[in-house]
Amino acid sequence: MSPALQHALSKPLSKSDGFLLRAGAALVPAADRDDWRRNWHAELWHMHDRRTRARAIPSLSAGLLRDALWLRAESWRRAYSGTAVLCMVSLAGLCVVAALLGLAAAGRDHFRLVIGSRIPRFLVESLLVVIVSFATSSSRYVDQRTTGKTLCWIRRQLFLAAKSVLLLVLAFLLSADLCLPLFTRMPMTADALQVFTFEFCAIAGLMWAFRDQDQRCKHCLCALSTPAQVGRPSHNLLEWTGTRQACRFGHGVFSTPEMLSTWRPHSHWVEDLELEVSS
Repeated sequence: MSPALQHALSKPLSKSDGFLLRAGAALVPAADRDDWRRNWHAELWHMHDRRTRARAIPSLSAGLLRDALWLRAESWRRAYSGTAVLCMVSLAGLCVVAALLGLAAAGRDHFRLVIGSRIPRFLVESLLVVIVSFATSSSRYVDQRTTGKTLCWIRRQLFLAAKSVLLLVLAFLLSADLCLPLFTRMPMTADALQVFTFEFCAIAGLMWAFRDQDQRCKHCLCALSTPAQVGRPSHNLLEWTGTRQACRFGHGVFSTPEMLSTWRPHSHWVEDLELEVSS
């Protein structure tokens, strides 16, 4: 620690500066809080000794709080980026936004009337869409024999089910928002358009959900890292060629062959223990 910083930390701050420093420190993650507090303590005392303090303190206060907020946002980004929690919160937020758009466009009474009258049909259509999507999904080509314990398997299925439900609700709300202006003038056309729009959005959403499920760690459900090319495409018949994605927490590696063959007919999840044995 430099002598100037030690000298600054040995002096008490004014009440306003102390309150500002404590407010900012409460926003900073605990791991970075001590270093952040020492640096900004010295900065406040440096500005306190300058004659231009009256003009500089507003920008200094804004910079202190922006720095604290950035550190907190960055810690959340590192902690939740690619996680199942972020996926669920994002889908739920999109559903809320779609509902608010419908309320703003049609009014509460008309929106409730249209949504309420189509809920039974929505349940039937959702069941048919789920059956078709599962029957045509490429997830059946993923090897599920090495995907961990039963509890991990249950967590994966619950996550897929919750994600699928939110996507179906989002598709229903978006189709209703699109057709709400037409219900009063052309009810039959609006009804047919909503059915088509819902089915298209629901199938596309479920296809994405299955693909997203395959691209996640089978243990922690976090999104896998950027794929890396392994092998040479010109040697497809002689050696394994494809892409590999690793879990950032070291739970395993997801291998996808470039060309499906009889000896590798599907993608393969390799546990961390299997990697240690093979190495």
